[in-house]
Amino acid sequence: MKYIARTLRSVLTLSIFASAIPALAQMPDLNPLKGTPSPSTPANKDKFMFIVAGDNRPYAGTSRQGKTVRKIFDDIGNLKPAFVLWSGDIIYGYEPGNPTRIDGQYADFLGIAKTGGIAVYNAPGNHEMTDSSNHKCASQKMLDLYLADNNQVHPYGAFTYGHSRFIALNTDDDEGPPPAGCDCTTSRHEPPGFIGKTQLKLLKEDLDTNTDKAHIFIFMHRPLVGYKGQAQLCSKNVSDMQNLFKNYTNVSFVLAGHQHLYYNPEGPDFGAPPVRTDPSRDPPYYLVSGGAGAGLDPCGFHHYLIFNVDGDKVSVDLKRLSATKLCP
Repeated sequence: MKYIARTLRSVLTLSIFASAIPALAQMPDLNPLKGTPSPSTPANKDKFMFIVAGDNRPYAGTSRQGKTVRKIFDDIGNLKPAFVLWSGDIIYGYEPGNPTRIDGQYADFLGIAKTGGIAVYNAPGNHEMTDSSNHKCASQKMLDLYLADNNQVHPYGAFTYGHSRFIALNTDDDEGPPPAGCDCTTSRHEPPGFIGKTQLKLLKEDLDTNTDKAHIFIFMHRPLVGYKGQAQLCSKNVSDMQNLFKNYTNVSFVLAGHQHLYYNPEGPDFGAPPVRTDPSRDPPYYLVSGGAGAGLDPCGFHHYLIFNVDGDKVSVDLKRLSATKLCP
């Protein structure tokens, strides 16, 4: 009886102690886009393939999705990756006063996305988040339409697959206050996009919680490192996030779109990046992939990326869908 009493006291003490420890915070769960399935359980948590693409938006609000994005989802159906990461600008958008048109644009894209039969996760772009009357600041009405039409609770979030973590950020944030110098209403030479303090706090907490993951992939619309050094987020955001990533050895790739081209800062500019091995004290690899169908920037070509995760290594295949333009 004494032994049983001691055991019960020990269990009760541990229970009280455990309940006093706050749960480790993370980003909210990220849902696949409406009409696309949840990913299946990996047969091998250390070895899988996924696809990255973005910026498929049509040329105008009355235009339909083009042939490039249809080709990508045809390929997705054939390749059968574990899931797809999309870096935003899935619609032309910009019209919160015309919700019927916005609903139709989302339905057009989602109808194509679900033909691949694979989970698609999106990090929204400025065309989903802002208003044509003010491209600098996010629109609450556009945010509400994005969440409702795409089966989302937040415009950012994360999920775990196998031994890796995947984090989506919203680079046209409306949750303040913004970092210093990032106020979208201020007249300045900084680009208009920013990631607010709520997201940055959740990002750090998520990275702290997932130090056991082999790889962490972060995807967003506006890049931290753009082609030819063209800034796409306010400089305070860029420096804060790059300094944050220095504290982790498993932040593997930071993926973005917005610029309608492919860019590899590791060089050569338009070549696939080298194999990444984690853990690593090197900074993460920054890639821009904005070639899923929108009008191309100079030097751009339509494309998508195939990521192959194999244990501690990550390799990337660049799938070109059009010829490279001559750079000015």
